[in-house]
Amino acid sequence: MYWIFFALFVVAAMIPEIIRGSIFSLHEEVAETIIVFLLGVTGFLMFFLKEKSMLRHVREKILLQREKSDITKDLSESYSYIGETNRKLDLMRNFISSIPDADVSFRKGKPDPVYRSFSKMVHPFCRTDSFVLRIIDTERKNVEKEIRVGKCRPCVLFDADRLLSLEKSLNEEDGCVIVRSPKRFGPYVSFLMFPKAVNGIEDEPMLETIATEGLVLFSLERHFPGNGNGGRTDAL
Repeated sequence: MYWIFFALFVVAAMIPEIIRGSIFSLHEEVAETIIVFLLGVTGFLMFFLKEKSMLRHVREKILLQREKSDITKDLSESYSYIGETNRKLDLMRNFISSIPDADVSFRKGKPDPVYRSFSKMVHPFCRTDSFVLRIIDTERKNVEKEIRVGKCRPCVLFDADRLLSLEKSLNEEDGCVIVRSPKRFGPYVSFLMFPKAVNGIEDEPMLETIATEGLVLFSLERHFPGNGNGGRTDAL
């Protein structure tokens, strides 16, 4: 590109030597002036078009860099989400595999270690250190068992009638998230309640699974004498 400008400059400088006499009935001076002017306009247009092309390439490069940054951010968030999901699945898988050991603990009348293991699995899904698991008899509308971890004052205020009146599996009321087990065990249904810590609730199916697993533990505990006393609240 610079060689073209240099050639135009050389031609413009040589015009007085190139033009001899009148051209197209134009005097020599006038012809030289017009030719130099046309060469200048040509050089200016070439420079303008080149600069415009360079600006377009710069904008495209900036756009590509932004897209790359967005893609990198999305990939990072995706990897983080996948890692977190895998960790949650591992916790749930390990807990499910430990249910036979829970049967032994219930048989010995020692349910606390089982529910402590259950609480360790619950925390990552609830994203809070506090939760309440409440088992309710839907026929008598009594609280058969309650596991309470941490301080959940907004959640413990929900009585059996109010919980049973909820139609959806997942509810958000008074700063508390309430997850109902999708299935019953006889007349019993479980509710997992915890303070709302984030704007959007994720992993609704997994939360329902956790509520169901709490109900499974309750059903196992009731099979052995001295366990499953109605209305019992255990604080871990």
